[in-house]
Amino acid sequence: MKLVFEKLLPAKKQQLWMALGLIGAALVVSILWDQRSRADDSTKIEPESIETAATYIPAGFVLVPIEVANYESLDSILGKFGVVDLFVSSDDPTKRPRKLAERVKILRAPLNPNHFAVLVPETESQKIVAYSGALTVVVQNPRQDGPGLVLPDTQTPRPRLTARRSRVTIEVQNVQ
Repeated sequence: MKLVFEKLLPAKKQQLWMALGLIGAALVVSILWDQRSRADDSTKIEPESIETAATYIPAGFVLVPIEVANYESLDSILGKFGVVDLFVSSDDPTKRPRKLAERVKILRAPLNPNHFAVLVPETESQKIVAYSGALTVVVQNPRQDGPGLVLPDTQTPRPRLTARRSRVTIEVQNVQ
């Protein structure tokens, strides 16, 4: 290789071209390295800080983490947040799922996008926490009105207890 350079170039020009060749090679390697690191950075999703999500909670509301049965389906249709109905599935396959809440806002967890939380009034949060297990989520139109929790389905109405009057009689003997 050295003989080729000696024949093609005089001694001073040979050193100049060798230096330029090394600089060019270093430049190509650095450009390729930079492009590779940029491609890796663009695929990483930077998690938002928890504080940013917490600052958007209105007064009187709480974020309740929920387990979502159909989270894989939600990945393709739901962004960072949305409006949904929550359903509790029954253990019995012959029974239909029961609606637990309607038109509640859902938020994808900033640190793990496979987890979700719903924004509900603080007084109603116990109703959602009471259900262990996965909830089925149905996405709603966010431009319509009103969140709400649904009362449990009852097939037979409970009879109301009526106040019964009772009379107590006391007999006292020889009162002086």
